[in-house]
Amino acid sequence: MITGFSILNVEGKIQSIDSLAKQRFPKLNINIEKVDTSGDKVNISYSFLAEYTDSDSKEAKKLGHIKLEGVVEMTEGKEAAASVLKKWNSEHMLPTNMAEELINSLNFRCSATGTLVAYSIGLIPPMVVSTTKIQESKK
Repeated sequence: MITGFSILNVEGKIQSIDSLAKQRFPKLNINIEKVDTSGDKVNISYSFLAEYTDSDSKEAKKLGHIKLEGVVEMTEGKEAAASVLKKWNSEHMLPTNMAEELINSLNFRCSATGTLVAYSIGLIPPMVVSTTKIQESKK
């Protein structure tokens, strides 16, 4: 369960005001940078990146970006937290239910914050309105 959410760094940049009329909906990327634990808490460092281009082609010109970085705190119980850290260290994966909660929360909160940044510099808001559902591969 998410018990804390922090955005520690916000960056918004455009390359040129002249090219903003050609912008497309941004390509969005969420990265989990680091996972650590303290007792029953799991602290997950993340980055959220919205990259804007003038087309969908491979030769698209970059127009700007919005980047948010921060930490999400999840309370899982001491044994569960240790299990999460072990899985992260060995596989670079989070348990499916935790990953779903985390991604959906990051999509919502970072899209909302990113919208404020986008409006202030003339970019399309990086809004994500769908819910992410993760399915584990069958082995």
